[in-house]
Amino acid sequence: MAPSQVSECFCVRPRDPLLRAADAEMPTFAIDPESARFLNTAYEAGDWLALFLKSYDTGQVAQRVGPLSWALSHTCQSWLRTTNGRRFNVYVSVNAIAAGRRARTRDAIASIRHLFLEADHDGDGVLSAVCARPDIPAPSYVLHSSPGRLHLFWRATRFEPSYLERLQKQLAVELATDLAATPITQTTRLPGFLNQKHSKPHLVRIEYRDTQRRYAPDDFPALRPDPSPAMGRIQTAPLLAGAPVVERARRYLALVPPAVTGEHGDLHTFRVCCSSRGACERDSRATCTASRSITATKSESRSCNAGRMLADRGRSSMFPVLLLQLR
Repeated sequence: MAPSQVSECFCVRPRDPLLRAADAEMPTFAIDPESARFLNTAYEAGDWLALFLKSYDTGQVAQRVGPLSWALSHTCQSWLRTTNGRRFNVYVSVNAIAAGRRARTRDAIASIRHLFLEADHDGDGVLSAVCARPDIPAPSYVLHSSPGRLHLFWRATRFEPSYLERLQKQLAVELATDLAATPITQTTRLPGFLNQKHSKPHLVRIEYRDTQRRYAPDDFPALRPDPSPAMGRIQTAPLLAGAPVVERARRYLALVPPAVTGEHGDLHTFRVCCSSRGACERDSRATCTASRSITATKSESRSCNAGRMLADRGRSSMFPVLLLQLR
């Protein structure tokens, strides 16, 4: 693929000088065999996918969407290698994007390729728990993102998006994995590149197990009853003026869609913070402690990671008074 074709795959234009410099210089690197093997294993030949870059040092992000053949090209791989060397983290969409789309939104997901869980702590313990359960098949592959943190993949077939998200949430609750990593728009780290989130880089590696078999919904536990009808009644019912602020916030946050990194998740988070704070301010001063907790997170809401924490309905310690009471 020619450089001009690669530039057309931009979804989010890079604002950081380092990204612009990487585009301008574009030294040629050999295609990393670990990265190439993962891309060829995880996706079909005609798939499109999203590549997402993020610097935790500067907060700058960039995203490109294009066909698998482009992601495997020397031009794209050299761009990823250059930016990764400048402390940008490299992510790829877990599922396939519709051809010609330029975003990683829910409606842009064309095909479900994986059931995915992210163990952001005690990864080995989570993997042992999965292997000990007779109702959950062994993962197709396990990605080691950093010490103690794992991404678990099951190659998937015949999954509807909404069903997959419900199943991933159910398993995340049961296995204590990251609830914020359950949307079909989720990304994973690309093997063969460095995890640059912390001061000491860590090489992202992956171990393959059974990569030939694809798992259907019947291979996993049955879904528990969907709570959405009750949530619908909460949404349409008039808000009781006398309801406690925590209960009102619980009802509101249960209806909030997750923030998506790279898709204006920071703005989504800020709006949700403001809406929740407004509800607190209409209550008595005794309940405004919750408002102060939310106000304290405004500076954090510029991070998409904060948005994911908020969408997780309170797993973050940034919301000690309000959100942690919503569980």
